[in-house]
Order: sequence, then structure tokens, then C-alpha cells
Amino acid sequence: MSTNYYAIKNKISLRPSAVYIGKSSLGHKFLFRGYLGDDEDFNNEKLNIASIRDWKKYLDNNELVILDEYDRLISYEEFFDMVERMQLNECEDDFKYNGNIDGYRFDFREFS
Repeated sequence: MSTNYYAIKNKISLRPSAVYIGKSSLGHKFLFRGYLGDDEDFNNEKLNIASIRDWKKYLDNNELVILDEYDRLISYEEFFDMVERMQLNECEDDFKYNGNIDGYRFDFREFS
């Protein structure tokens, strides 16, 4: 079972302005979506997010809310508490298909 997470600007709705954060999957570390600045454009904003530090800085913004794919609101603190709990999961496939950036799983391609 997995759940997708999104950052939304100025409204509580998944569309049309959602920025995909990543996915939680049972037994795995959280999988973050990375952005390289030249391959995505959300709300006329080029994203350059390539580490957990970048995600924390981007999401620590009073104009953003975090929603899961079921439209449930999750606070910044709750989200990163969940991510840190998931960091304790050990799965041999965690970095088999995804990048390891400072111990966190990242993929720079579209996924869901």
C-alpha cells in the first residue's frame, strides 16, 4: 500500500497547481520526487529540489499546504515526522531503482 503527497499553493485542492512531493510505501523509505530546475515548471516556477534540505526549505512556506492523494491535510511537522520514521525501514530494494541522496530515496523522473 502506498500514498502520494503533494504541495498545494494557496488552496486545498489537488489540482491544478499541485507539486508532487513523493510517495510513502509500506516497508520502504519515503520516495521523494526531485526536480532539476530545467525540466519542470509549476505555476511559472522552475523547481530545483535535489535533497531533503531542499524539500524542507521549499515546504516551510506559509503559502503551501501538504495533502495526500485522498485530500487529507498533513502539517509540515507531521509530514517530516512520517518521513523520519520511514527512514528506519530497511528494504534491500530501496536504492536499487532510486537514487540515494544523503540516505533518502530520490527519483528525478515522473512517477506516482
